[in-house]
Amino acid sequence: MGQHSQIPPTRLLIVDDHASVRAGLRFLLSGETDFAIVGEAHSVATALHAIEELAPDVVMLDFGLGAENGDRVLDALAMRPNPPQVLMLSMEDERVVGQELARRGATAYVMKQAPTAEILDALRRIRSALLSKGSTEPPPESQSATPRLTKREKEVLALVKSGLPSKSIARLLNISDKTVDVHKHQLRRKLKLRSDLDLARHAALFVTDADATVPLRAGAAAKRVLRSNGGLRGGRR
Repeated sequence: MGQHSQIPPTRLLIVDDHASVRAGLRFLLSGETDFAIVGEAHSVATALHAIEELAPDVVMLDFGLGAENGDRVLDALAMRPNPPQVLMLSMEDERVVGQELARRGATAYVMKQAPTAEILDALRRIRSALLSKGSTEPPPESQSATPRLTKREKEVLALVKSGLPSKSIARLLNISDKTVDVHKHQLRRKLKLRSDLDLARHAALFVTDADATVPLRAGAAAKRVLRSNGGLRGGRR
């Protein structure tokens, strides 16, 4: 036998809340001898349980898991020694979520709309990194530093999540419209986002309810503005 045949296949766990997607990924990988699917999961809880029980090398993780986001799996894995590599799959635009997911520990990101060859290419890159010298270190894609946001930038981002325009944010924070626009520009730069729409989508997906709390000094007037404007509603796919 050749040296290649002595290398065991990379163990994969598929995590997606749709059985049809899991079946499609199984079919895609059925002819790939370098990979072996060891299990499936459909939620954050079942994913973490399967990772504990099956010890996969790589987790193919859907970003949207029903009412939850897959980044909760990333956060949990960050607390574990020697976690598996994670290939994140999602319908979300990579420019909106890719950088944030890399900061949270995703090894690679592929949009579900991409050709299936891109999924295989990403898996092969991850396998190659795992087999290479020093494979205990994650591939370079996941080595992104967490951007440091100022207190004011966090407040602006939380209010962006609520769907408020710059003028309303300025009124709530008692600053000028131009200052709000400067903060938005800085947020886009730090988060590597292209537009205000990307910023709003990022906020809708990643700002928690605690982060989105109206600043205390805004008082009852701020809460009335938030109620009248409503909030962003975005899918988690």
